[in-house]
Amino acid sequence: MAKNLNDLVEIKNLKELDIAQIVNALDEGKTVLWSVHKGEMVDKAIAEGRIELFDANCELKSTIEDGSYCGCGKPSNAQLIIWRD
Repeated sequence: MAKNLNDLVEIKNLKELDIAQIVNALDEGKTVLWSVHKGEMVDKAIAEGRIELFDANCELKSTIEDGSYCGCGKPSNAQLIIWRD
């Protein structure tokens, strides 16, 4: 399904890398707004426009400081938009 910002699921404070929330939303054809810590792996995904773990496309929406936490345990400092074609 194409990127649809009108059918967006927001994921914040992903604990212990419980990616099922993201996978389920993508399987339902939804677009995900995911708060992450922008480090090496996220930078690579943004550069490639893809997250292979989810078999999905991605792009950087914005940088943030909202008190949420990434699944890696670090404070989130960016939001990614993730979707499948």
